[in-house]
Amino acid sequence: MKNFTDHIKSLSHDKIDYFLTNSKLDVLHEKIENSSILSGSFNPLHHGHTKLLDYCSNKFDRNKFYEISISNVDKPNINIDDLISRLEKFQKYEKILITKSSKFVEKANLFPNSHFVIGYDTAIRVLDESYLAPDDSLDDLFEIIENKSCKFIVAGRANINTKKFNNLSINDVIYKYRSFFHIIQEKDFREDISSTEKRRQDN
Repeated sequence: MKNFTDHIKSLSHDKIDYFLTNSKLDVLHEKIENSSILSGSFNPLHHGHTKLLDYCSNKFDRNKFYEISISNVDKPNINIDDLISRLEKFQKYEKILITKSSKFVEKANLFPNSHFVIGYDTAIRVLDESYLAPDDSLDDLFEIIENKSCKFIVAGRANINTKKFNNLSINDVIYKYRSFFHIIQEKDFREDISSTEKRRQDN
């Protein structure tokens, strides 16, 4: 626990960019390479997360990692007690990256040659320039994605209320960016659950 706490402090004070841990709060030391990375708040973790990352890891023969950024664009920062509570929900063999990198441009710089596993909603935000900083552009983002040999793997999701399945169409992606996306078809993977729904079920 002390080692974990020390790493959180170092991360918070920008002395390190990330560290790797597990549900036991061990600090792990291994290279992050040839990776499938599923980023999220995991509040809470559910079987949709685990099955999706397992599917992507197996399909592309990649090492699997979850990632939690303690800093977020749209949500409050995660404090250490809340982080520990979320980590404890993972199976002991799962590996979780802890970062302060809320944007994919930062994640790509940290973890080159990675597949970033994202849902339909996140894919829409990635392609929406209004989510970028004023001086940034999609060209800037995808130049870094290309230079770092990264890619987005996109899974669809069902609307909680209507159960309609929403997924990204390759035709929704500007032609010059299409090579950076692999879209998982509904017939290959579908799990109708969300963290919001899981919290509702647990309460």
